[in-house]
Amino acid sequence: MTINRFIEIWIHRFHKIVDMATSFWYFLKTSFLILFYKITNPQKKLIGVILAEHFGDIVACEPLSREIKKIHPNSIVFWVVRKPFRELIDSNPNIDVTIVEYSVFHSMLLARYNGFSHLYNLHMPKLRIYPYTQTFLKNPYAETLGITVQNYFQFGNLIEVFAQIAQLPLLNETPKVYISSANKARVDTIRLPEKFIAIHCHSNYSPKDWQVYHWENLIGKLNEAGYQVVEVGLKSSINQNLVGYTNCCGKFSLLETAEIIRRAQFFIGVDSGPAHLANAVGTYGLLLFGKFVNFENYLPYSGGYKTDNATIISKKDSPCSGLSFDDVWTIVQQKI
Repeated sequence: MTINRFIEIWIHRFHKIVDMATSFWYFLKTSFLILFYKITNPQKKLIGVILAEHFGDIVACEPLSREIKKIHPNSIVFWVVRKPFRELIDSNPNIDVTIVEYSVFHSMLLARYNGFSHLYNLHMPKLRIYPYTQTFLKNPYAETLGITVQNYFQFGNLIEVFAQIAQLPLLNETPKVYISSANKARVDTIRLPEKFIAIHCHSNYSPKDWQVYHWENLIGKLNEAGYQVVEVGLKSSINQNLVGYTNCCGKFSLLETAEIIRRAQFFIGVDSGPAHLANAVGTYGLLLFGKFVNFENYLPYSGGYKTDNATIISKKDSPCSGLSFDDVWTIVQQKI
């Protein structure tokens, strides 16, 4: 073994020990918080929910927070979430306490040892892995149902799948996001165009994305049709000098992004978190889909985007990245 390899191994071990110790400390803090609420609210049930990511999943499952509150009216509801997405939970009137997840190991400990009256684990098995031990956050009930990351869309849309693995009633409601007056005021400062279409071009899985040059061509066509285009999301690959184009990527919070989409005449985007925001705020969607891993035909959405408030643009046996410009523009032109 070389000295460099020896150093690498011990640096990794050091980080592993520190991360596991810190995760355990956060678990202890969370446990004492739960105990505090139990002592100070002896007449109330303490209900826990674990769904830390991704933000599209959290938005899609918002109706479950309402259902949980309906099932347990005299309760305090805790929700475990990653820090980048906590504003979705903080703003939800059906959630009483937000627990920020430090690591997957933190959630693994809470899933096994907690003081809740009842815990709803909404994570699918073998989806979230703790890298230092290469172990997964488990969901034993989902495993008994045979629901895995390889087949979950065979069991319905996202909220239907999460309801099943949490043993909650099946719902088909449109999700909600709770946009504050401060969120609206922040969006007011950028003076959005009077007539615009919101677009979102990048997912967290590249085969679900449409080609950049097609997006740029689409922006030009929409501008000719009298629409300005506002791009939302984390990052942009679009030519920033295009006429009629505004880049809002990475500049606004999740709820501010939802407000931008709410003000748009249409939303055009790939299957990703902002599409769930668009469903939640009721903006008509033109959604670019295609084959995704093992799923040729799937629909993640409930409510409006499942019924009549969206059009799915897809091509059989082809990922979204394989859609031609004409495949998309023909339908977009008809709808706008």
